[in-house]
Amino acid sequence: MNFKDAAKGSLSSLILCFFIALLSPAISNAAEKPRVLTLDDLIQMALETSPKLRMAEQDILAAKSEYKEAKGGELPQIDILGSTGPTQDARFPTVNLKTGQIMSNDGSTWDIGIFGDLDAFLTQPIYTFGKISNRKDAARYGVEASKAARTAQRNKVVLEVKRLYFAYLIAEQGRHAAGDASGYINDAANRIQRLLDLKSPNVNSSDLYRVQAYQGEVKAFAAKAESGARVAYAALKAEVGLPQEAQFQLKAKELPEGTTKLAPVELYIQRALSNRPELKEVKNGVAAKEKLAKAAQADLYPTIFAVVAASVAGAPGRQEFDNTYIYDQFNHSYADFFAGVNWHVDFGIGTGKRDKARAEYQKMLNERDYARRNIPVEVEKYYEDAVEAGKASKDYQEAAVGARRWIVAAFSNFDLGIGTARDMFDAIDRYGKNQGNYLESLYKYNLALANLDCAIGEMTTKP
Repeated sequence: MNFKDAAKGSLSSLILCFFIALLSPAISNAAEKPRVLTLDDLIQMALETSPKLRMAEQDILAAKSEYKEAKGGELPQIDILGSTGPTQDARFPTVNLKTGQIMSNDGSTWDIGIFGDLDAFLTQPIYTFGKISNRKDAARYGVEASKAARTAQRNKVVLEVKRLYFAYLIAEQGRHAAGDASGYINDAANRIQRLLDLKSPNVNSSDLYRVQAYQGEVKAFAAKAESGARVAYAALKAEVGLPQEAQFQLKAKELPEGTTKLAPVELYIQRALSNRPELKEVKNGVAAKEKLAKAAQADLYPTIFAVVAASVAGAPGRQEFDNTYIYDQFNHSYADFFAGVNWHVDFGIGTGKRDKARAEYQKMLNERDYARRNIPVEVEKYYEDAVEAGKASKDYQEAAVGARRWIVAAFSNFDLGIGTARDMFDAIDRYGKNQGNYLESLYKYNLALANLDCAIGEMTTKP
């Protein structure tokens, strides 16, 4: 390689390094740029990672296993028993016909051999008075109850995400509101200071002290909003399954305003009684407990069954003894079929279990009645909360707009010399309170709508 080629190679490498140096910050910034997430994104992430939902899924699998177990009671069951061990070798005895003497061919007592035995029993229930069928039905209702419980848990996860989402947004809006108020106060302080420098009789040093008092209050509010935003951000991150080092931003910057038109409350109550998963869960729970109570009653009655039995055994050192009246436990093979009745009788155990099952059934009935009575009350509460907070948010929004106009007029009058510093402070104070009340009522309104959705069992992803 000559000098010219080496120079070209070095120049190319230098240019490549230069472009890499230029692109590296852009690549780094792109990698570190926080994700922008919507409420739908957050809810979907929470549903995919929620440990509570995974536990609910396992409850469904456990309930299905119980149903499989109960259903298996209708099918035949096979018991197989195999055994082996030592046994004394033996032959049939020989009888001397002349003398009538028995000549034993058993051999020595120490002639020990081995035997093997295999027994099998196939048992098929024929009639059990409801022991099996009631437990199978109870397990089937248990599966449905577990599915309803999972739906209820899903609604709770969505509700919690919405609550944290609203809390984070309201804290962010509170920070901006504190910044607006601080800007007005600083503006007022500059105007007062300018007139003090001009020796104007319209102001005095106490006006600056009042400014400092207002500034301290606004700073405290801003610090509270900042802390609330950090807490809500961390809680929201944990709820949706993001690691602590992950960063994200919300696509929305403000809470939705109270513009949703609500239907009559009676319609919401009707939908709650039809769709609420907790009611479906307790309904299936009642049916399951009723079946278990019937099964406990059936346990007091006999069970009719059929059996197919087979057995084979062999001992090489013992001669087989084939006699209808004498059973040879070491050498045999047979198969039998028979029907039977099994009736377990105790003195209080069975009736105690029956009474306990009936009590649990009555308890579940009371839980169902309690839910039916209180769910309409819950729906009515959240409905009224939404109506009240929606109206309050509109009223406070109008009041905040009026207070902002008051601030503009008070500042203008102060500049013209026809207004006082107190007028500016009163306008700023009223604006801050109205804006704070507006944000609080807006948060309550959105949260009440989310609670209302959950109360009627129709949890959507909409704010």
